[in-house]
Amino acid sequence: MISVIVPLYNKELFVAQTIHSVLNQTFDHFEILVINDGSTDSSLEVVSTIKDERLRIISIENSGVSVARNTGIEHAKYDWIAFLDADDWWAPTFISDIKKAMNNFTNQFIFATGRSRVFNKETERYSHTFLPENGATEALNYFQIISKYLPPINSSNVVIHKNLFHENGYFKEGQLKHEDHDLWLRLCIENEVIFINKPLSFYRKTEADSASNSHYNASDFLLYLNTIKGVYDQLSETNKHYLKMYANRFTALTYLKNYKNYTSVERDTLNPFLNFFCEGNYRSAIRISRTLPFSIYPFLKLLQLKWKKER
Repeated sequence: MISVIVPLYNKELFVAQTIHSVLNQTFDHFEILVINDGSTDSSLEVVSTIKDERLRIISIENSGVSVARNTGIEHAKYDWIAFLDADDWWAPTFISDIKKAMNNFTNQFIFATGRSRVFNKETERYSHTFLPENGATEALNYFQIISKYLPPINSSNVVIHKNLFHENGYFKEGQLKHEDHDLWLRLCIENEVIFINKPLSFYRKTEADSASNSHYNASDFLLYLNTIKGVYDQLSETNKHYLKMYANRFTALTYLKNYKNYTSVERDTLNPFLNFFCEGNYRSAIRISRTLPFSIYPFLKLLQLKWKKER
């Protein structure tokens, strides 16, 4: 029924909880594929102590999370693919609630549940104006959601039909950041997201491992912007509007945060995307930043409050 893919790299403290959260599901027709991505700690040994015929371990040389996830897709024996990062976990009814939604939305191919970010001292549940009521299940327009806030999908709350990967591509290997967002954009060009608004997926979040705190290299940025532009060209006018709202904000803020680390050649390569996607206050901020010897990113939180009406 469902192949659960767990990419594993040095998560010895958490991976047992992750796997047991799947083994303890109320619906038991699944397999777990742990893709050991060249772990150098005792992660592999921890997984090897868990004995269950539904669990398979595939070890590869360290190649990055995209290669690990793609390896799992290629080895999956079921048509439905779920992803679960090796430090995240599911509530016991995650799969059974997905299965119920599949029975009610038989012509859909992307299913996701509510998710919660778990910090050291608090848990924050994902919320959005466009989500269904608490406990309800509805079809969502992915592009409408991201025009206002974070996407409804992450790498631990989604189940996708395998055919969509054949039609729209896999995770981009070598892409270090936003490799998941890159894929969701491509998969949602012609597909809605069936969203079950229950807190069923839990995402461990710490300041130390937050991708938002790390430098976004120009090559990764360019890869993602190329995907955004390619997707934009295939959308209806309504969804083009939504995607441009997202791209306006994302492109400008990401550039302003990182551009001091880019070479002049890299900036020139990014300019066509800035000119296409960035408008209004965001475009003005980029123009002003080019005249200053320092980065204006530390002031962006204040500016975002001022620009909130654009969102």
